[in-house]
Amino acid sequence: MPVAERLSVANLPDRPEAIVVKSFPTRWWRQHAYIIPSFLICIVTWSWFVTWGDWKFFEPEDFCGFYDALARSILHGHLDVPRAAIGVEAFTFEGRTYGYFGIGPALLRIPLILIFPQMDGLWSRLSILIAASISLTCAYGIMRMIRLDAAANTRVQRLLHSLFILSAGLGSTTVFLAGRSFTYHEALMWSGAFALLFTYTILRYFSQPRGSLLALAGAFVFMSFHCRPTVGAGALLAVTALAAVLIWRAIGKPQAAQSFLALGPIAAPVRHALIATVIVAITLSTYFGVNYAKFQTFDAVPLRYYDFYAEFPKRLQATEGKQIHLKNIPTGFVTYFGVHGVRLKDKFPWFYMEEEATFVGSPANDLIEEFSTVPISMPALTLLTLIGGTALALGSNQILRHARLPAVTLVMGGGIILATVCITERYLHDFYPALIIFAAAGVARIESSRRAVPLTGLLALLSLISVALNCLFSLINQRENLGAPPAKVAEYEHLQESINRVLHRRPPPPD
Repeated sequence: MPVAERLSVANLPDRPEAIVVKSFPTRWWRQHAYIIPSFLICIVTWSWFVTWGDWKFFEPEDFCGFYDALARSILHGHLDVPRAAIGVEAFTFEGRTYGYFGIGPALLRIPLILIFPQMDGLWSRLSILIAASISLTCAYGIMRMIRLDAAANTRVQRLLHSLFILSAGLGSTTVFLAGRSFTYHEALMWSGAFALLFTYTILRYFSQPRGSLLALAGAFVFMSFHCRPTVGAGALLAVTALAAVLIWRAIGKPQAAQSFLALGPIAAPVRHALIATVIVAITLSTYFGVNYAKFQTFDAVPLRYYDFYAEFPKRLQATEGKQIHLKNIPTGFVTYFGVHGVRLKDKFPWFYMEEEATFVGSPANDLIEEFSTVPISMPALTLLTLIGGTALALGSNQILRHARLPAVTLVMGGGIILATVCITERYLHDFYPALIIFAAAGVARIESSRRAVPLTGLLALLSLISVALNCLFSLINQRENLGAPPAKVAEYEHLQESINRVLHRRPPPPD
């Protein structure tokens, strides 16, 4: 008997309309609607910080016009910029002023200055907000990918994912960078965003090895490296290692790295190896070519041309004219990953960043700015990272083994800051892409754990601490440091005085 005749009439719908096929928007909404409030909270908070609470996204600020000036210089065939665009960070060589910052954000500016020529110096706030949004979207995508994109059906799962997004968006250095639209912050934010775009794309490539995905990942590597070489170095190292694996496969070892990376068969390993090699070659040759075009040296930061050091030659002598010192690594490590990352004051907002580094040996540190530490200011991401590190080491499924390469190399890239001559809060963001990958793996491991409920409860507490500290640090950096608008400083000081007066029951000052 045909199958159709064996089906009971009772099992069939009365009419064709009874068969409901959910549309893509409906399916998408059912899968992701629960995470939207966390995204909105992050975006609204960033927007408040980036606009100083005025909700004006196109306002000039100090040291925010460098990339506009560099974009115009690139269009005119040179790399020097007016001194006013680079200010105190100027490097002077043969009578021209340059910045040591990469060309990545300037390349993003080129279409804007061509279409909106009257808006130079007004893009930094929106640029930082877009980069932060891309980073958070990638964090969510990586988390979904690592947990095999399974539906979040329980309240614990949805709460866990929401806490991960809030911790990534507000319980991290992202909100600190959003507080000031400086060129430094824009470089860091975009480098991290492109590193996470690279991670998401390379994970897709490992699952479905296609040349187009590898080329797209390469474009993100190029941009990340040219926004900030430390973070970008991690992504570039991942592609370099992948190129080596592909070459090894092409010359007769078709199973190379299959165990460690769970990289399946590749139909055209020679072509893929060529793509990866070209990515590395273009990225490095462009980087060193830009350096040489500016300073007639491959050194990206030739401190002997730094105007600030020319004014204070003892500082040049203290650093030996070099930005990187291996002897700085112990000091950098115990400073950024230690427990001395916050200090208390008796005035609002009470919790301030640390000012004194923990020195080990005789490092060549030139500048110590206010800073926090990863475990103190980002305890939620730290917990998830520790749990996720175990998951990546065990590699219980393919996607976790796929994530090993970008996780390890991005840690190595971020780790370059441990050897630099400066210690400052913003440098912690160099570890942000790696923290996101490890934390995403931690989310997946907690979900499958029998202790998911208590761990999620602990994570909720740590997320609250993370969000509070980083928002306070951003507020302090924005309102108490140099360059803040006098009106905003006065507004902030009035708030401080009002809160302290209430808490200490002091009478109001006389009119």
